[in-house]
Amino acid sequence: MKQGILHATLIAPDLQQVCDAYVGQLAMQVHQHTTLDAGDAAALGLADLVGVPLAWLANSAGEPVLRVIEDASAVVAEPMFRHGWLSLEVLVGDIDTLAGGLHAPFKVLGPAANLELSDAIRAAQVLGPCGELLYLTQIKAQVPPFDLPMTDATVANTFIGVMTTPDREASQRAWSALLGAKGWAFDTRITVLNRAYGKPLEGRYPVAVVPMPGQCMVEIDQVELPAAANLRHAGQYSLGLRLPAVDDTVLREAGWAVTVTAERRSLRGPAGEHVELLVG
Repeated sequence: MKQGILHATLIAPDLQQVCDAYVGQLAMQVHQHTTLDAGDAAALGLADLVGVPLAWLANSAGEPVLRVIEDASAVVAEPMFRHGWLSLEVLVGDIDTLAGGLHAPFKVLGPAANLELSDAIRAAQVLGPCGELLYLTQIKAQVPPFDLPMTDATVANTFIGVMTTPDREASQRAWSALLGAKGWAFDTRITVLNRAYGKPLEGRYPVAVVPMPGQCMVEIDQVELPAAANLRHAGQYSLGLRLPAVDDTVLREAGWAVTVTAERRSLRGPAGEHVELLVG
């Protein structure tokens, strides 16, 4: 079975708006319209939303890679100003063509550009209709030591979850315990954060990258932010991962809050990021 990032979950005040935007502009298709059942709500820590509408969106290969849950009361706000999940890094085949055709309710924050890490990686940062941040990324060649996927599809799948944390070391320790790999730590320029914070575009941040199975990764960006209000925000809520088995005691000692529901584990990381974990 496929391992790594299986799907992402968004919270949206207006489910239909999100579906229309992703189908019309990101070459996705509605795979299923249904409602949030009690099991999934428990695994996501969303027990109060049992019965609300949701949709699964599939890529051009027919793989359901995005679950959108409607919560009319969720607060839409840019994710750069709170810790936890920041962005979905989504693999695409031609970033210049794709980003050049985007329009409202998507907002391109910066034109497609090569990453500082390598000219073989080209990306654009895009805000979506429910406040989700997307790094739409084209991989043109391998960039050792990273194991990166490539695609010819318009939009393939999320292959990196990007998060912000007040403590890179604590978050890297937690994710290394979950993924069984230490990863790499370095400083790099993050243009989307510099723009959001009104800082010089050359400003650099402490970053860690931890690899996971399935040519996927998590990126950990350390930023200093004031305490955020305890609200349910719209936008990226969770990543669904399938990974080799890890002992719950090891995870808790590394900083994860673990809740077991049936065959799944609901994890909450040190920076508040949520993970729906399937083992196998």
